[in-house]
Amino acid sequence: MTQTSLKHSKRVQTMLTAPQFDLLSKHATQVNKPISVLVRETIEEMLLKELRQQRKRRALEWMTAQELPVDDWEVMERQVESRWEECWDE
Repeated sequence: MTQTSLKHSKRVQTMLTAPQFDLLSKHATQVNKPISVLVRETIEEMLLKELRQQRKRRALEWMTAQELPVDDWEVMERQVESRWEECWDE
C-alpha cells in the first residue's frame, strides 16, 4: 500500500532555495506530477521504508532475545494444530 493511496490529513511545509524549487518544478513538469506528489513519493522511498525496516529489525531482535520454550518441530506443530482445533471447537 502506498501512502499516496491514502487520504492525506496532515500538512507539512518546507522552504526551498530558488534553484532547488526551479529544478524540482522542471522535473515535476517532465514527469507530469505535482510537486507535492514528488515530495511524498520521495519521503516514502528515501526515509519511511527504511524507518519501517528498522522497526521490523528491532522487533525481530527482541523476539529472538526472548527465552521462549522451544521443542522439536514435530512437537511444536502438534501443539499449534491442537490449539487451532480447540479454537474451532469453541
